[in-house]
Amino acid sequence: MARNGNSATVRCKPKPTLHLVYSTKWVHEAARLVDRSKLSEEFQKLFRFADNYPHCCELTTTYFQKLLAKEARSKGFNVVRWRINGRDSWLAVGEAARSGCMVPGAAAVLLHSWTGDYEKECVPAWDYYPVLEALKAKHLLLYPSAPLDRLHSEKRYTSSLMPPTAFLQLLWHDGRWRANDGGDVQDVASRMVQHVTSLAQEADLSPDDIMVKCGLSWGGKDVVRLKPSAVPSFIVKKLLPKLPGEVKSLTVLLQAKVNIVAELRWVVLDGKLRGRGWRTFRQAPRGAPVTTAGVDTESESREALIQAGLAKDNKSLQSLEESMRSKVSHVLAEATADADGQVPQFLRVDLLIDTKGHAWLGERESWGADLIKRTYNANTQKFTRTDPQKPEVATAMIARALRLLDGAKACKHGKSHKGQHHHNACHKRGRVSVQRHLVKRKAAST
Repeated sequence: MARNGNSATVRCKPKPTLHLVYSTKWVHEAARLVDRSKLSEEFQKLFRFADNYPHCCELTTTYFQKLLAKEARSKGFNVVRWRINGRDSWLAVGEAARSGCMVPGAAAVLLHSWTGDYEKECVPAWDYYPVLEALKAKHLLLYPSAPLDRLHSEKRYTSSLMPPTAFLQLLWHDGRWRANDGGDVQDVASRMVQHVTSLAQEADLSPDDIMVKCGLSWGGKDVVRLKPSAVPSFIVKKLLPKLPGEVKSLTVLLQAKVNIVAELRWVVLDGKLRGRGWRTFRQAPRGAPVTTAGVDTESESREALIQAGLAKDNKSLQSLEESMRSKVSHVLAEATADADGQVPQFLRVDLLIDTKGHAWLGERESWGADLIKRTYNANTQKFTRTDPQKPEVATAMIARALRLLDGAKACKHGKSHKGQHHHNACHKRGRVSVQRHLVKRKAAST
């Protein structure tokens, strides 16, 4: 304490703040219409499992939210919870960020965008990104990486390791969908398909199939394999009509198909390559989402590599994986450039290994990707290690916040308390106003 006449100035180090934004809507949407008391115990267990299973990513679950809060408090953070259970509470977070009611600090947003309704950890994209950008403008955003997340969600990122690809950019204008240059969707799509098939032949890939990936989709639900001639009609007659009216712009990724043997997934944490493992989408019929065919497990994927002659045993599998290390590092460098030079704290790189052992980039997910649970453990010589584990990811997130936040500003004792009272009042007013809004809406609907 320093005294100057009758005044006293207190120099203090305020506690840093972590804003934890997470969903509390963990009941499966279909299960809301079912009287569970009339179900068998087996079906009730299935519903309970579905309730807790995330749509997008295990790093958005209630378990990880609690883990992150615990780690933050242990490192001296004041944790402010923003519980999301629908549109009103989500938009209230954006308003609090814009108005300055949120104490400056770090923010972890354990939700993702899609084209559905508010369900579990998923938020409609047209509501999601304005709030995310508002948080990014005022706070250190820990999760997700705002630029990389949007590029991934909207299917707009590029890489030199991707199969031949074209991006069909669409805009809703005057009551119809048009290409971003004003051209007819079907005509522009036809030209792009011809371009991709031509590049596929140059790359020694089959020109007989095109993969169509819709932006703002997740989990392969809007990824289909089609004959090139069927692509333009599919986009116009099947893909676009099912989009919600709120979608005013869309990217459709058209890509040459890779003859996949197995898919290598590699996790990167704080710029270091960590756990890796194998999971592979089986080939679905033409026109059907890739998810309909199911997924090969780690052991099935490794067996496919052996049958294809790309490996003989666990030792050669390890060598095959190691040979892909430079490619993962290459994708990491591309992602870092896309994030204006900021190394992504978390990245999962999915490489598609074809029959010739060539690797193509399938996905580059800056969050929204599950951890690898079947990394090879040299001590047991079994594929049983999770690397990194969830507690380590939480620790890394909070450590990054501590590195980057400036929590050591000198403050006057009176001013500090006044500011804290102001922020507390803002939090209270914001939440009360949301509750009042919900009550008014409910009353209006009855």
